[in-house]
Amino acid sequence: MSQAVLASVLNTSLSTVRKWEVGDKKPSGPSVKLLNLIERKGLEAVL
Repeated sequence: MSQAVLASVLNTSLSTVRKWEVGDKKPSGPSVKLLNLIERKGLEAVL
């Protein structure tokens, strides 16, 4: 999945997703819960 799609699904900015990927920032709050759900059940679980 592209960073842009993930940002849209998580209702966050593309720059935030990029910072997560390079380790400049860590996801928190609802984003962590949604990322865990996507990891366990796939993207369809949050669409």
